[in-house]
Amino acid sequence: MFNTPSTFRLFRVVSLLLVIVLGIGEECRAAGPTKIVQAGDHFVNFVLQEIEQTRKRLPGITRAANLAADRIVKLDGELLSAGDQSFSLEPVWRAGGIAFSRQYTPGGSSAGFPKLDSPKDKIPYYRTEEFVKHFTVKKATAKDVVLLGFENEKEERKHLLPTVRQLLGDKALIIFFGSANAAARLEQEFGKRDNLLTITHTVPDGGIVSVPGWTKKICSGRSIANRLYLWSFEAELIGAFLRRGKMPGILLSVTYESPQIWNMPLLHDYKFIPAFNVTPVKEGELGNTYLGHIRQIVGRILPGQRKKFQKAAKWLAEAARKKRTSYALLIHGLAPEGLPGDPGLFTVFSEGNAYYPQLDKVIRKNDVALFVGYNWYPPRLAKTVDKADARQILCFTLVQEAPPKPAVYGEVGELYHPTSFDQLPQAKNRIYIDLRFAQYNAVLKIPGYPIPALETSSFAEDVVYWHLVADTVELIVKDRD
Repeated sequence: MFNTPSTFRLFRVVSLLLVIVLGIGEECRAAGPTKIVQAGDHFVNFVLQEIEQTRKRLPGITRAANLAADRIVKLDGELLSAGDQSFSLEPVWRAGGIAFSRQYTPGGSSAGFPKLDSPKDKIPYYRTEEFVKHFTVKKATAKDVVLLGFENEKEERKHLLPTVRQLLGDKALIIFFGSANAAARLEQEFGKRDNLLTITHTVPDGGIVSVPGWTKKICSGRSIANRLYLWSFEAELIGAFLRRGKMPGILLSVTYESPQIWNMPLLHDYKFIPAFNVTPVKEGELGNTYLGHIRQIVGRILPGQRKKFQKAAKWLAEAARKKRTSYALLIHGLAPEGLPGDPGLFTVFSEGNAYYPQLDKVIRKNDVALFVGYNWYPPRLAKTVDKADARQILCFTLVQEAPPKPAVYGEVGELYHPTSFDQLPQAKNRIYIDLRFAQYNAVLKIPGYPIPALETSSFAEDVVYWHLVADTVELIVKDRD
């Protein structure tokens, strides 16, 4: 095909340029399916497949984003999120994820910010009463756009119809994220409405992974599907704002690892800021770019770490067999407890981030603590586990370069961001797994803006958690045999 080396080089250059122009360069290149070795591999492949299903539905997502942007820009409306806690909190506050919703929490809602025991002067702003007061609303208006979804189908069956009925009465624009079956129930109940849009998937309720010998399917796929559509919508909404020459100021949040120069001036005003030149982008461009990043991240979690996953699952299976307790210490809205598809392997503590004071009083010898965290090492948690002579599985992302100034996180103090696991204490009771999401979470570069947008951590956290659940169940079944 290539007659000379120079022809080949020219072809390579042209190919590279095409890749860059199309937005699918090395940084966003698609990952192939995972070779099935363990039960959890099925979940990884499910996520990769759902990313492509989301890409196919992107034109409909873009249409919804355009309608939402029109309402917010022309009517000076707000973007609200509603549903169960896991979904509705997803776009409200995301360190490095740059979200700009307020949480809609009417009376009787199952959602709400988690209650906190920490002293008010020792917690980050987003965990204070002041933040909760500002970022929650009890009633929507005809100007507003409400993103509605449920990660737990039990909560959906209980709250979906009453919530939609109330929002339709408020004349808000509702964008429902959920299954095609749930969307059909909405149409049957309310008919077709101009202010009721649906962005749907076909992921079944309950579990999605079968393990021979285990009676029920495990691993909930609903949270991944809803989040894929939600964040693709957010990417396209940003593009829709850019095409209208606008950008909400509250969008410009930043990570804890950066000086918070953008946060405080903008958190309390939902205004469009004129400080930057707004560069339009084509429909679908930001959504496709974001999905490319997510696919790359999901595809790179397992390679090189399979032995760690196997060892971690072995520890968890041993704990189950010997009647020891496994604790799941979770962050960022990962809330599997009570989800159909979760086999109940863990006692769950959520949203403690790097410090879980409850664990001090309950963990015992040979228990296992699974920490699915962010991008820092939790020294106080590690000391708690060591003191109890227990085992620890630490999952967080390594950073490529440490921040110039350590972040301070409430009662934990300064957070240590390792660039290598070799920098951390090594012991027989520890396993380190790299979540491999973007080092400070956000990946989407907005033309003309100083910081990237849209989170990646929740996808990586879900993949690692459910992979370990499936692998553990598989080993428990084999032990029985």
